[in-house]
Amino acid sequence: MLLTADGRLCHDPGVRIQSVAVAPGRDTVALELCDDGTEQGRVVLVDTGPGEPTEVPGLVVRHCRPVWSGDALVLVDAQGRVVAVSRTGAPEILLRPAPGERALPLRLGGRLLVALTRDDRTRLMEPDGTTVALLPRVRSISSADGVALAVTDRELLLLRGPGAHVAGRLSLDALDGVPVHAQATPLGGVLHVVRGGHSAVVRLADAAGRLGPVGSVAVSSADHVHTVTGLAWADGTAWVRVEAPAVPPRVVTVDELSAPVPGRAGSRLVPVVADDGAAVELVVTGDPGGPVLVEVYGGFGLVDLPVFEPSVAAWRALGGLHVTARLRGGGGAGTEWHRSGQGAAKSRTVADAVAVVRELTRSGLAAPGRTVLAGASLGGLVAASAALAVPGLVAGVACTAAPLDPHRFAEHPAGHHWEQELGDPDDPAVAAAMDDYSPFQRARRHPGTGWPRFLLTTFAEDSRVDRGSSDRLAALLSARGARVVRRHLPRMGHGSNLLDDVHDFSASVLDFALDSTGAP
Repeated sequence: MLLTADGRLCHDPGVRIQSVAVAPGRDTVALELCDDGTEQGRVVLVDTGPGEPTEVPGLVVRHCRPVWSGDALVLVDAQGRVVAVSRTGAPEILLRPAPGERALPLRLGGRLLVALTRDDRTRLMEPDGTTVALLPRVRSISSADGVALAVTDRELLLLRGPGAHVAGRLSLDALDGVPVHAQATPLGGVLHVVRGGHSAVVRLADAAGRLGPVGSVAVSSADHVHTVTGLAWADGTAWVRVEAPAVPPRVVTVDELSAPVPGRAGSRLVPVVADDGAAVELVVTGDPGGPVLVEVYGGFGLVDLPVFEPSVAAWRALGGLHVTARLRGGGGAGTEWHRSGQGAAKSRTVADAVAVVRELTRSGLAAPGRTVLAGASLGGLVAASAALAVPGLVAGVACTAAPLDPHRFAEHPAGHHWEQELGDPDDPAVAAAMDDYSPFQRARRHPGTGWPRFLLTTFAEDSRVDRGSSDRLAALLSARGARVVRRHLPRMGHGSNLLDDVHDFSASVLDFALDSTGAP
């Protein structure tokens, strides 16, 4: 729902809001709304006075990140075209990117620009095709009052003025922590980094062409882990959204930001030692003594951020302990942590998950037979493989929208994007690793006793993962004597979903976890 700063309800669309853009005069807010799990959205303009919505007809978008340019809303439609939408007229196509280019509109120095990114570089240009600046490939870019902050693979670039000249730069290697979010400010920017497993906000300023940190604010502590999940610039102020697994998001200024007051809903950071001596970080919410739900992912260099999730609060209220495991393959500890769980080393990610479950039991945080592993997408592959590594290791495993057969990842709609992460199956080293951690191979090698229960869920509107590998694994496990619950849910997809559907699905996972661990 859309709220004003003082908490007044402006508009409740009753569906998922995927992006928001406020007009300069604040009289209109553009919303991208998604009615199902396809992530295909429509655009609605909301009058902030009476709150009357007007839908833009015939426009289909997908996480479009719109900006206002005068009275026109500029965005990228589902076909990748840059489109301008007036408040009264029909959409107008401003720019058609070339194949392989990704467009993002932004305003810089009162000027509408489009960032066009391909594999090797990013071009800042005007909608008429005039090139303004050439940059290395940009991962993200934000603007504020004539300043833009671009994050490339190697450095931060501060751009100034309508000419987008580079006014300052900072190497990512010089940062104390892993950068996650960046937001431009007139003086430079603010940056969310993860250091030592914790979020911090770093202020950036440029001086004589050198962009550098001028102070930082800690967001969490070892016993009260909180995460920054968004940065913004408005009203001459840098704003931060901060949350925790069982603590709903709050929006504060950077000046107001400090470690939240400790409370019973807090999460804590607990390191465990993997079998090769590496320290794996766990974000733990709740008290020991009850059933344990361990969520795993470990891929694509993504940072495992402990964000608010109502099911974590519900699990805690049921007496359960919730754990997020930051496995190798993820990005929370930097590039090397990612590489050490990539390609032929993906077995290492699974081994970390096994070590986490064993250490939870050894330390007394989990009782034998009272742990359930859960993973979505790539995390489902990791969870299933780890659960089958050792008979009796876990009581249950919940896999959601997971590519469960690594040898055949190319069968999935988004599989062509995964070779860099999983490796080339024709490479003998990669193929051998896949033979080791494949849930299919591990199910065939399993002695046939000490099976965990399985919940294998796929979504009818999933545009990234096909249901086939889940169907095949369910059949194999059932034939070998394992208990399998197989679900294929309508309306839901791989990304954004309607909250009611998400809550119903989350409740079914908690119910499965309680049944698997013998909890009432």
